[in-house]
Amino acid sequence: MFYKSGRRAGARDLLDLLLILVALAALVVGMAINVRYGGGTLFRIGTPSMNVHADFDSFWRSARAVWMGGSVYSTGARLVNLNPPFWTVIFAPFGLLGELDAYRTFVLLSLFITIGYLAWTASELRMHAGWATLATGALFLSSPLLATLALGQIYPVLTLGLVASWISDRRGKEVISGVLLGLVVAVKPSLLPVLLWPLVRRKWGSLGSAVIAGIAATLVGTVVLGANTTLDWIKVVRTQPLSTYWDNASLPSAAARMFTHNQFARPIAELPWMVAVAYIVGVVVVLFTAIRIWRGSEGGLWALVAASLLVSPVAWNNYLMMLAPGIFLLIARGRTIPAILLLALQFMPPQWPILWSGKNSIPATLAMTFYLYSLVAHWASFVTFGRAPGSTPRRTTRTAARKSA
Repeated sequence: MFYKSGRRAGARDLLDLLLILVALAALVVGMAINVRYGGGTLFRIGTPSMNVHADFDSFWRSARAVWMGGSVYSTGARLVNLNPPFWTVIFAPFGLLGELDAYRTFVLLSLFITIGYLAWTASELRMHAGWATLATGALFLSSPLLATLALGQIYPVLTLGLVASWISDRRGKEVISGVLLGLVVAVKPSLLPVLLWPLVRRKWGSLGSAVIAGIAATLVGTVVLGANTTLDWIKVVRTQPLSTYWDNASLPSAAARMFTHNQFARPIAELPWMVAVAYIVGVVVVLFTAIRIWRGSEGGLWALVAASLLVSPVAWNNYLMMLAPGIFLLIARGRTIPAILLLALQFMPPQWPILWSGKNSIPATLAMTFYLYSLVAHWASFVTFGRAPGSTPRRTTRTAARKSA
């Protein structure tokens, strides 16, 4: 027994050392890239050019169309609005403002929301003030948050909904937790696998309220904007090609980038069927995560969010900001080394792929898939280290009961 314990301790020490080395490497490389490229990201946030704030531009044009009676999904925006009509209903008030004023208001609101849900999470977990301050500072320097602000994306709103649902669940408010979870899925349907969180834990009140809230929100979007708008959204989503852009960190996108002909990277081999394999692997990842939650995991929601991003056709690197509360959980439970690694990975500037762009080589292709590795690291950390204190897998419990009998 002592030998086994010593061997496990040695393996864990080795793993911790490896994680520390990877974190240090990511920090050094990230700082070097920042020195080389300067404050490009901050310039993107401050510029008045709406071509830079492309996501917000598509949302604002859709919101403007609500008031002007135009088409919500055919607005002439540079990027297509892929969010369902319910989001446009929520966002519609911004369409009453001038575009630049609306963007700046939305950025300030996003900052306040981010500060709010990080402080709320730290308070709920009773984090040490020093660690909470350090982690919050690191996240405010992270590439996902800064790029989210520059593009005007909706991830702070989604994360607030996830945090509110998670905390409500911790406090025994199942119905409220479910309603909030359902609204998040209604805004971002690619997060549908998170409904496994209440399902596998047999929290039927939470699951039922999530399904009802999600359907109700979808109907609100349909009623307010019309059935044709919903049909237009479905058509837009169905006809959207799988993006192989290097910021897309999902498994299907990485498979398409590495195994099909594309404009961003040299394929390792021409194996188009690997995209289907990637989707299958993603489904397996989701199911495996659900099993881990069934056995007991305090970080179950955040593991499922990460798994949802892995299987989704689109999972931009900026989506990682939705996993920040999970990093707080790791710190609060004493898993500081994995948490530091994740903070270091989020610090990697968005210019990383530019270093490899145009290099027609397989190593360059693998390097440009860095964001997938980062997302996998988040998922693996939550699955491995997110177990609740004192929780015991059900199989172990049953075995112990048989032995005592």
